[in-house]
Amino acid sequence: MNIRVALNAVLVSLLLSGCTSSGQRLNERAREAGLEIVRVTAGEFPSTVYLKRSAGADHATASSDSKPLKVFLESDGLPWRGRTPSDDPTPRQPVALEMLMRSPAPAAYITRPCYSGLRSDKCNFELWTGARYSSEVVESMVATVREAQRRAGAERVALIGYSGGGTLAVLIAERLENVASVITVAANLDTDAWTDHHEYLRLSQSLNPALSEKPHPWPELHLRGADDRVVPPTTTEKYFSRYPQAQQQTIDGFDHICCWVRDWRILSETPTALAP
Repeated sequence: MNIRVALNAVLVSLLLSGCTSSGQRLNERAREAGLEIVRVTAGEFPSTVYLKRSAGADHATASSDSKPLKVFLESDGLPWRGRTPSDDPTPRQPVALEMLMRSPAPAAYITRPCYSGLRSDKCNFELWTGARYSSEVVESMVATVREAQRRAGAERVALIGYSGGGTLAVLIAERLENVASVITVAANLDTDAWTDHHEYLRLSQSLNPALSEKPHPWPELHLRGADDRVVPPTTTEKYFSRYPQAQQQTIDGFDHICCWVRDWRILSETPTALAP
């Protein structure tokens, strides 16, 4: 009996530590890269902003001719475990954070509501499942982007989102001022078509970029891997029909995960890349 109790205690301890370990790993990785870590409560939810400043930059406001702040937005991570909502949706391998580290400054990475161990009394599993792109989530992230922009002293922002972070990049840009550009990577731009394709539950509490009535005055580029089976091109057709001015680029040899981090610096420096 004592052995069983001890084993149960160890299992509980591991489970509890697992709920916060992803956020801790993000912080550790950010510190290793020399990023500035800022805790922000600008919207309805707390968030962490990881800032990469230009060499010699301080907290003073940047001049009007400065480069836009590149804001990186992460994927949906692990919203579900089988048929059960995950206790911690934070991605174990933060692709967008690694992209930031391979990009020149100024840049920022912002965490999503209720991710990375940042919980408030408003957090519930719907905010990373069916409501992961809801107005509540998007508006809170808009406020966080504005705060990151203020802290970086940048007048414009270039939004860069990976997977579900690309969905959010478009939705945030529609509600934000001074957007220089939007780049998405392997993004599910029509959430209804995407969930129908995989026979998932529809994200009924979320906004769908393909159904938006808002204008897109900023240049946008949407990158996808030729071998991406998570977000195949048939699931984004409606978005590009709605916004025919949006540029698309398919990369041979890439899928949903490979090889965006490895080649991000090269991709971001190509003539078609829109984020300065």
